[in-house]
Amino acid sequence: MVPVTRNRSGPPASLVTPALLEQVRERAQIVDLFAAADLRRAGREFLARCPWHDDRRPSLTVSPKRNRVHCFVCGKGTDAIGWLQEQQGMSFQEAVLELARRTGLTVAEGDPAAQRRFEQEWRERRALMAQRSEQRARFQDALEQQLQEADGAGEAAAYLQSRGISVDSARQWQLGTAGGRLMIPLQDPAGQVVGFCGRAMGQQQPKYRNSAGDLLFQRNGLVFGLDQAAEAIRREGTALLVEGPLDVIQLHQAGFRHAVACLGTSVSAMQLQLLRRHGLKQLLIALDGDAAGQAATEKLLVQLQDALLGDGLQALVVPLPEGQDADGLLRSPGGIAAMKALLASAPHWLEWRLARVLAPLSSAEPAAGADKPGQGSGATPYTGQGSGAASLECLQAVERAGQALVDQLPEGVLRRTAQQRLEQALRHHSGVPQEPLEGSGSAAVAGGIQSGVARVALPEVWSGGLLSARQRLERRVLRLFIHAPDCRELLGCLALEDPAAAVAMEWLRQLAAVAAATDLAAMVLPLATQLPGSVAAWLRQAAAPGPEVIALLQRDPQAELQALIEALEPVT
Repeated sequence: MVPVTRNRSGPPASLVTPALLEQVRERAQIVDLFAAADLRRAGREFLARCPWHDDRRPSLTVSPKRNRVHCFVCGKGTDAIGWLQEQQGMSFQEAVLELARRTGLTVAEGDPAAQRRFEQEWRERRALMAQRSEQRARFQDALEQQLQEADGAGEAAAYLQSRGISVDSARQWQLGTAGGRLMIPLQDPAGQVVGFCGRAMGQQQPKYRNSAGDLLFQRNGLVFGLDQAAEAIRREGTALLVEGPLDVIQLHQAGFRHAVACLGTSVSAMQLQLLRRHGLKQLLIALDGDAAGQAATEKLLVQLQDALLGDGLQALVVPLPEGQDADGLLRSPGGIAAMKALLASAPHWLEWRLARVLAPLSSAEPAAGADKPGQGSGATPYTGQGSGAASLECLQAVERAGQALVDQLPEGVLRRTAQQRLEQALRHHSGVPQEPLEGSGSAAVAGGIQSGVARVALPEVWSGGLLSARQRLERRVLRLFIHAPDCRELLGCLALEDPAAAVAMEWLRQLAAVAAATDLAAMVLPLATQLPGSVAAWLRQAAAPGPEVIALLQRDPQAELQALIEALEPVT
């Protein structure tokens, strides 16, 4: 007997039989899912705006004959079931049963009891929808009356003003008030209100009160703000995850249209699936900047690790200032610019976790004053610039925590990078003198490896002529290493096959060790003349690719880094 399972708030999965699925695919017409005003006839087919990319002119073909949609610009397409899943955030079962209902099909035809349960559930859902809509209108009317008062003296109106939420934003998010709380509608991806979050405007406890779970609302199946952020997420492939609804509202008001919240600090498998269904490729995590928020970020990254390592999801951690949340940062002087800067410089999730593990070494205090690994905000990446040798107890604790993190990673560039960073940090703070480079300064680096370069038999495989596909990738690695300082740790671990490119990379790594991060590009061209011709040719091309390319690399270095890692070290 097949067990009956339920999704977020949907029907029993066992109601979707093969026979019903076949009937739905035969009867449900995808063209009926579009409003007439959104379609433009083109011969026997229709055109509409594509939701999967920034479509300035209709490029989505809606084909009644094939009963599918297809975009010839971005290449995406689907059938009626997939369309409801994509555009309304439904599960497969919900989409099938919704189309069955619309086309008048009988569900679970051979099982009268199941049919009765299904019909009863849909009646209850419709009744709840009507109730929630009525509540939203009532709460909204109460707030609107206060907003229209000349002095704006009402509690809710004054509260919105104190939080920096504009009247336009309050109306856009359909905010309301009741019982001394700001009532925030919780809506599914289709915009249907399924519950409410009541935020206390005074000293009431708890600060937030959410609707109880029922057929419409389950907390672990709802992503707040997704109905308004869906278009931006699909367009950019990125979502900005914060803790609370007011954070989301403030971010949207400030122009960060891809912000969402999961009504807490964890992301359930259902919520992640919902975000991925809306085109999520990269998650920007911006939980509160206090100790609890940092601990929650760590816990969330552990929770998401399988998706981050094996499911193609990327994650960056946005280190909010200590003690602040996104809402508070935006309301501070220069807050919008500060948020943009934090988003632009957000470290890779592994870099952030490593910084947390290595943070105790930065203080390099005696054993009695040493912190345990993982304490501190973790907002500043570890730089290795501690004040001296750490205690043996501290070193051992960091080594255990660091090795535990490394052991969680699969073989590949991330694991090698983490292992290398851990070992370098432990050596740096162990009190063991490091062997200095001969001479000093960048010229010494260039001269110091000159003899090593001379000992390598370098064929003149390239001096500016045609490159193979692999060589073009390796030139991009060198180029990104020069122009994106934050990517150098990972790039230095990539294996370059071309002998001259490999020597060029080793030369760059040594030069970067003594040069200021932003000086490398200016230093490469004059110093490279001391190297063999094939190596110098690689460096000249990588150092001066043109201002447009440099601007692109500096604007989004993480995207180029990820592309290079995937191309040079494909998952097998």
